[in-house]
Amino acid sequence: MKDRWLIWNSVLISLPALMLVGAVVYFLIDKVPQFERNEQRRVQQEYRALTVEAKEAGRGEVFDFAASGLKRGELKITKEPWGYERGLVWYFKGDKAYRLVVEPVQGLDFRTIFYPAGALIALLFVAMTVFGVRYFWKFVKSRDDFLAATAHDLTTPLVGMRMMIGKCDDEAKKLNERMLLIVNNIKDFLKLGGKRKKPELKPIDIVALTKEAYQLFAADYGDSEGGAVDFQTFKPSNLQTFAMADEAMTLQILWNLFGNDLKYAAPYGKVSVRFVREGAFVKVEFADEGQGMTPRQMKKAFDRYYRARTVLESGKGGFGIGLCTAREFARQMGGDLTVRANEPKGCVFTLLLPRSS
Repeated sequence: MKDRWLIWNSVLISLPALMLVGAVVYFLIDKVPQFERNEQRRVQQEYRALTVEAKEAGRGEVFDFAASGLKRGELKITKEPWGYERGLVWYFKGDKAYRLVVEPVQGLDFRTIFYPAGALIALLFVAMTVFGVRYFWKFVKSRDDFLAATAHDLTTPLVGMRMMIGKCDDEAKKLNERMLLIVNNIKDFLKLGGKRKKPELKPIDIVALTKEAYQLFAADYGDSEGGAVDFQTFKPSNLQTFAMADEAMTLQILWNLFGNDLKYAAPYGKVSVRFVREGAFVKVEFADEGQGMTPRQMKKAFDRYYRARTVLESGKGGFGIGLCTAREFARQMGGDLTVRANEPKGCVFTLLLPRSS
């Protein structure tokens, strides 16, 4: 499947160049001969005008056409009795032929102009395409090598940690299993040729999963100036807190949202996590009291590699791919991830997932 994906994308990369080369070939085969015929007609018309002018003025020397050994068919003769060669014109009055030396009419040689240029352009596009495809394959190989090495290097210590964790430490053991699952997702990403595997949708307790995700950051939130996270759960029945989602994907989304709030919002005040039922969906809202974002920043927040200037100036780490990946996961599960302004300040990130019936 991966080889098929590489070949298909290589074809897509080559398609514009192939179309351009085809256009160049069509131009050389169809249009250049037309240009040449038009140019020949132009040259002929100019020579004809010179011949008519000479004939009317009576200019030219008598030319013994019979003694020259030439035949009329060997001259460029039109329906009228005249002919031309480069720098010479002939015309006839009665039985006498007259010849006149004239300024040669310069005609363009379109084949000499366009054929080498067309071949050079086509060759240039082919060379650029070959370079682009080679770069693409090299990039994919580098990416796969990096991910494979990352997955391998993470698997080894995680397996060792699982063996060292005591049987009584269920939370640490569960977290370890979650991390191993994420590493396996990286391996699946490689096997599928750079594609995410389809989410395994099943009913999950979104409140319990959110609180589990919070445990990874609980100590850090406790140390932050804003204090702990305020959870506002469903009432009255926990039976309606189930969402139809992929557990590992949802956990990664929640980790990303808690991590972002910890870095950018928790120092300014509390972070509230609200659970809301809305028709056939469940919403998890992360409302903070941080600096917030401008409308432009909110519009670009989910763009890959985007980081706001204020974030860059703060010196806090990150690559700008977390929110993009989180939204991708949410949409694969039939939901969405959005952001809006909070009142009076801050932002509200909303994770929307289908409810389990």
